Amino acid sequence: MPETKKTVSLALGSGGARGFAHIGVIEVLKREGFDIRSVSGSSAGALVGGIFCADRLEPFKQWAIGLNKLETFRLMDFTFSGQGVVKGQKVMETLRTLLGEISIEDFSQAYTAVAIDLRTREEIWLQKGDLFEVIRASSAIPSFVQPYKMDGRILVDGGVLNPLPIEPLLPLRTDLLIAVNINAEEPLIKDVDKSNIPKDDEEPDAYMSRMVSNMRSWLNLKKSPSEAQEMNLGYVGLLSRTFDFMQDRMCLQSIQIHRPDIVVNVPRSVSATLEFYRAQEIIDEGVHAAETAVREWRERQLIVHDGE
Repeated sequence: MPETKKTVSLALGSGGARGFAHIGVIEVLKREGFDIRSVSGSSAGALVGGIFCADRLEPFKQWAIGLNKLETFRLMDFTFSGQGVVKGQKVMETLRTLLGEISIEDFSQAYTAVAIDLRTREEIWLQKGDLFEVIRASSAIPSFVQPYKMDGRILVDGGVLNPLPIEPLLPLRTDLLIAVNINAEEPLIKDVDKSNIPKDDEEPDAYMSRMVSNMRSWLNLKKSPSEAQEMNLGYVGLLSRTFDFMQDRMCLQSIQIHRPDIVVNVPRSVSATLEFYRAQEIIDEGVHAAETAVREWRERQLIVHDGE
């Protein structure tokens, strides 16, 4: 435990199921004596950050750990709308039932969720109102979750333009700026599933049929969902990987521009975007990454002090 408690502004990145790593990161920061005064997040970062600010992180963690493949699938309220494969309301209502009504105005920490306005193409900072509505808007992954209408705006996932939202924290004065990048690169590419890559001579219909089969195997369900739902999921699986790579580059750029005091890097290979049933493993990865980052920061501080 450090002699003086450092106040922290915490930026939590987007990345689907990898967002569970934020739980482990926050646990380490609290255990190590850091005082988190402000939080900003996109998508999964907005979800975990908001629940932390609401002081509901432990029940949320236990619920997440209990998810399996079938329960994950059941949380996906499929729709045939051209705006997205999933409505995105079922999981929010499940969390509302689990955690109760939560208003951002009741938080003791400053909180910002980032979303993107499709009409104006602007980044929107959501800092008040019903937490679950705000999270729903910030996590509307294009082509997967339907956009969310709020205050006359059509909002989608904040990760589209800002997957690691540091900017909302800059006006707030704290001792340290910490960024959690859950799209970090890793030299190994063992996580790449080549079955998700179209073959050079493969017809589109054959590729989609193969993806349906892959998704059925992934879910390992006794009863398969409709062919249309499976086809959409296969398509989204490919989109999510592309989205991950795009976010990776934007996260690196944000880190290079703002130079946080501590960067917690969680490799993108930890999980795929939709592997919500692997919560415990992902949380453990967050713990490991945070412990490593904090230890390296303290070692740098010792070097600086010894050189004075």
